[in-house]
Amino acid sequence: MLPLIGADQTFALAAALTSIVALSILFENTRWGRAVGAPLLILLISMLLANGRVIPHSADMFDSLAGFLVPLAIPMLLLRADLRKVIKEAGPMLLTFSIAASVTIAGAFVGSWLIDLGQHEGAIAGALTASYIGGSLNFVATAEAVGIRESATYLVALTADAVGAVVFLTALMMLPAFAIVRRAMPSRFIAESNDDGTDSIEIVDETRTAFKLGHVINGIALSLIICALGFAVAAAMQLQNYFILIITALALLVANLAKPLAARVSHEFEIGTLFMYIFFAIIGAGADITEIVGPALPMLTFILIMIAVHIGLMLIIGKFLKLDLAEVMIASNACILGPAPAAALAASKGWRPLVMPGMLVGLFGYAIATFIGVALAALLG
Repeated sequence: MLPLIGADQTFALAAALTSIVALSILFENTRWGRAVGAPLLILLISMLLANGRVIPHSADMFDSLAGFLVPLAIPMLLLRADLRKVIKEAGPMLLTFSIAASVTIAGAFVGSWLIDLGQHEGAIAGALTASYIGGSLNFVATAEAVGIRESATYLVALTADAVGAVVFLTALMMLPAFAIVRRAMPSRFIAESNDDGTDSIEIVDETRTAFKLGHVINGIALSLIICALGFAVAAAMQLQNYFILIITALALLVANLAKPLAARVSHEFEIGTLFMYIFFAIIGAGADITEIVGPALPMLTFILIMIAVHIGLMLIIGKFLKLDLAEVMIASNACILGPAPAAALAASKGWRPLVMPGMLVGLFGYAIATFIGVALAALLG
């Protein structure tokens, strides 16, 4: 049976994809939507529409958009990753985050030893590890770099990723409730704040600026220039498979060595996020429900093992190094869930001094996770 919207109906397909994203962002503002998150909502809605024969599973436009939007989004999401600022301002949080990233890698090795992820085990483990050190951006970038292109694999991994994130956050929030954990890692931040989080504060983005069309187009143009240079370098070095890594490196060079350029850019993170959301809608549309049920359990089990190793080792190392429990929680949150959730947790608990460090180390995770994911994929492959 043909879908309601045909693969050749370009404008109708574009309307469907953007409507899926808009609807998911709207749902994300509800209580249950915040728990699920926009990326997973986008994947689920587009998958249901495709399997319900409303939109097609594949279309030439899908391929064109996917090949264009992902590379374009990566520099836009990294232009604020100022590594010197991370080192200068994050303080002890950077050490704690580095430990968190290291134990995540250890968990990936344990998970791959215990769980058979199939033919593409190294690539899948690398992509999931990159996601749990950086974020969805790094999952997509690593998957592209190591050759994961099947929509079903994407959807299963991203869905397992989202479920694992919920399990992780639940476990993390429970840590202060255990007296043995509080004794092992006393925290001045927890001691100074109310247990019910009534000292919560609003997160203020100090980099937020008024909308300026010139600054918006500057960000898009700069990202396209980085992509063009990255493609040229990859072709010249015959490293086309590592095109994503090259543009990641170039974006970080601009963010750290060409600050006058980055200073004339605004709203690039939001636009880059939008591009990634449209890509997620394409991925969800390409997934056949009958193909994802079987592979889901091994990936989810792998993630749960990685989370268990992460939390267990963080508690052991934290006790040994006398780390602050609140700092451990924020650093782990930044590692597994990203900068915004880390800052939100710090704010909701009233740990005001940890809000900005949580954001900074989360951005540091964005900067390094793709390289770690690709290296891990090579080691496990």
